[in-house]
Amino acid sequence: MREYTAVILAAGRGVRMGARGEMSPKGLLRFGDRSFVGDSIANLKRAGVGRIRIVTGHLADHYERAAADWPDGVELRHNPDYLEQGSLHSLMVGLDGLDGPVIVLESDLVYEPRALGPIAAEGSRSTLVVSGPTGAGDEVYVWADDAPSSTSRRLRDMSKERNRHPDAHYGELVGITGLARDAVRQVKEIARPMIAQKPLADYEDGLVATARTIDIACIRIDDLAWAEVDDEAMFARAAERIYPRIAANMSRKV
Repeated sequence: MREYTAVILAAGRGVRMGARGEMSPKGLLRFGDRSFVGDSIANLKRAGVGRIRIVTGHLADHYERAAADWPDGVELRHNPDYLEQGSLHSLMVGLDGLDGPVIVLESDLVYEPRALGPIAAEGSRSTLVVSGPTGAGDEVYVWADDAPSSTSRRLRDMSKERNRHPDAHYGELVGITGLARDAVRQVKEIARPMIAQKPLADYEDGLVATARTIDIACIRIDDLAWAEVDDEAMFARAAERIYPRIAANMSRKV
């Protein structure tokens, strides 16, 4: 995966974390020896990704200090507009000067390294990693259609509204997406008018709009151990139930 650049979206304020989010960016919270972003960097490096770009905003100085301990190939890009604009704008900051392919990751994730496997396996195809049901709360549901001449499905829509469509959703968004060159070009093209119309647009909005013209494969890992940490309840769930599963699964593979 050396041809990929990873873009980690880490600009958000994390207001739902309360006092903990005021003291630290969510991506620098930790359960073990490394922060969430530190674990993600290690997973990406292990997968062969040579270049990692982290888009900062809230408490950016914390990332500047943390970067001293990270390996070569990790760079910071600051989004000064993180208060007024959403994660789609952060994605544009991260994609500046890049043609692709890229891996887009959310910063507040803990996940097994095998979550990156579908992106490597799909090669030049854009790929959205999807999980089975988690029951975590605040899930983003993914709808996907059958793709002609392919065994995988292609992205149609995403929403936190479980009943947004009459058909059943395909799975849950993990927050890890591979974008091929054509998808990078397309999301850059559509982002500017989207942000002008809706400054707080999420990066997921850009992915769904891109998928209207470019296939984004949805690859589901039903038993993936992963968690997003948006508030204290999700932090406790990840610490008590998910992180131990990740550690146990990784130790079995050593």
